[in-house]
Amino acid sequence: MSELFFFLKAVFAGFVVAMPVGAIGAMCMRYGLQGRWGVGMVTGIGAAAADAILAGAAMFGLSLVTHYLMENQGPVRLIGGLFLIYLGIYMIRNRKPKKKERPAERAAVASLQRLQTFSKALTTGFMLTIINPATLLGFAGVFAGLGLLAEQPFDDLTNFLIVGGAFLGSTLWWATLTCGSMAARERMSDGVIKKINTILGALVLVFGVAALVSFVQMIL
Repeated sequence: MSELFFFLKAVFAGFVVAMPVGAIGAMCMRYGLQGRWGVGMVTGIGAAAADAILAGAAMFGLSLVTHYLMENQGPVRLIGGLFLIYLGIYMIRNRKPKKKERPAERAAVASLQRLQTFSKALTTGFMLTIINPATLLGFAGVFAGLGLLAEQPFDDLTNFLIVGGAFLGSTLWWATLTCGSMAARERMSDGVIKKINTILGALVLVFGVAALVSFVQMIL
């Protein structure tokens, strides 16, 4: 029974830590508004996998992950900032809603192309999350608030359930965001979706610029 309690705590932690609006959230919302819920979910799953790793680092003091993130914040912010700026510009340039494809057109899309799209989405979600030290600190804070850090050490099963719970909680948030955006899409005109996509792209662009500014501040 105690294992279930710890698991539910971890699910809650994963959900809460994933909730703040960021670049991944903006991308999932955009995919949902375009009707591409599969790509949005894969992006979220990539982020959730990174969340699980960072949850483990916060929970069990994984010095390798913690040391890398804390000691290499400069390069991480530079690379992450440039990538976010690229994504933001891409999202703004491709802000028009995707038109629904006819069955014949869907059949003509190669499986390899779909696989490449999902692979890129998974990698993007994972990398943008794993390089963010704020996620690690977020899990440390939420776990401390839930009493999970004070109740260590746990057995292997409980440790597995905690990391798995963080993954599930994060995935639930991304599913909620993506599917909610897709449902809202049916009530919006193409013009409104276009404006929202522009705002989401600009938001990602702002996150990228902020990362570059923080990098410059670090090296000055």
